[in-house]
Amino acid sequence: MFVTALVTVPYVYEGQLRPGSHFTIRNINGSVRVRTGERLIVHATKTATRGNPQAVTIRVDHRPDGLVVCVRYPPNTNSRCDDVEGRPMPNNDTRIDFDVTIPRGVALDAATVNGGLDAQADGRVDLASVNGRVAYTGSGAVSVETVNGSIVVHERGRSGSLDVKDVNGSIDVSIPPGAGITLSAHTISGDIVAPGFDVERPTYGVGAGASGKRGDGALKVSIENVSGPIRLHF
Repeated sequence: MFVTALVTVPYVYEGQLRPGSHFTIRNINGSVRVRTGERLIVHATKTATRGNPQAVTIRVDHRPDGLVVCVRYPPNTNSRCDDVEGRPMPNNDTRIDFDVTIPRGVALDAATVNGGLDAQADGRVDLASVNGRVAYTGSGAVSVETVNGSIVVHERGRSGSLDVKDVNGSIDVSIPPGAGITLSAHTISGDIVAPGFDVERPTYGVGAGASGKRGDGALKVSIENVSGPIRLHF
């Protein structure tokens, strides 16, 4: 009888990033969780049931504007994060889950292919997944997107921009009570709940759209979905 064993390998990196710099993280198979703190700390756990997780590398490369962390599978383990990566070996199922602390005032750009994203940060934030749930809490200029999975946003700011895109999944966006927003929302197959805004629905077929301005309109909110509902909470 063939028995597979789960292998777990920890990883830790600590460093410094100045306010105004950028932290970028690129994962492939696994989740990314980000919180803010006093200094940069990257915790990661590699797990695998076949293949060798030690053969999968976590790179930390410096850029003029900050730092980038990425995952490299064989035979690309020596490639820099900004290099174009070839196809990884199919017999290595290593999953890497990141738990990251970034200094306050650092811009965040996080992406993964198969896994969820969960970020609490202020300032410029870009979050993107292909297969996974994306959750964000904070304020500033924000872009959040996934292809297969739900999106949950808790916006704390009353100005700036919020851009949310999904293909298959629900979108829930919470806005501070009394905040003035300029809204543009559309779903091809789904409904929209947006208190205080008129929702337009076709006479025949599915889909819905909502747009307009409430208050001073200082918070610009754009929400696009293909298959799933959009819900705004105030």
